[in-house]
Amino acid sequence: MTEVDAYGIEHKRGMKTMTIPAHTGATCHDVTVRCIKFVLPEDLDVSGGSSTEICNNRKFKARFVAHYIDNDFECCNIVL
Repeated sequence: MTEVDAYGIEHKRGMKTMTIPAHTGATCHDVTVRCIKFVLPEDLDVSGGSSTEICNNRKFKARFVAHYIDNDFECCNIVL
């Protein structure tokens, strides 16, 4: 998550890492993930508004990376 200031410069604001349970479909498909929340302190506000006001309009960018990690691969079936 980054916040974009009036000059288009991005400022880092946070990140989250989540494991989403595997779906039961036979093929790959889109998965909807809801309710990812961030707490963003007002003292980091770079919107250009008054520093004494709260709830200024702020611009954020969120980027998402997804990797498929669920598989039934077994290195070997013997436990040593």
